[in-house]
Amino acid sequence: MKGSASGIIAAGCLAVGFGAGFVLRPVIAPVSASPAVAAGVAQPTDSEATAAVRRHRLFTGTALTKATLKLGDCSPGGVGPGVTCMTQLVMDPTKAGATPQNRPIGFARVKGQWEVAVW
Repeated sequence: MKGSASGIIAAGCLAVGFGAGFVLRPVIAPVSASPAVAAGVAQPTDSEATAAVRRHRLFTGTALTKATLKLGDCSPGGVGPGVTCMTQLVMDPTKAGATPQNRPIGFARVKGQWEVAVW
């Protein structure tokens, strides 16, 4: 009998603890609406990111002068400096059957201009 009473008391204490945790969670550690803005992290616009990709030289030395890019979610840091953004990239939209590629690309601001940091 003594063991079952202890179990009931322990379960009650656990339930009260979880309930208090859920109630006090927003007070103890509030969640910001936009972590990137709250952290003061700058990110490029679609046109700035597209210009950076068009300036970037691939390992073969060629540039993607016709590339188009749409930015998705960006987060600070990642693999390199600046921000890493999920992008939808089309290498050459003038080619028939050009399909968009979803890939993360890193961007860093260098001398006031956004550059590709991680390809």
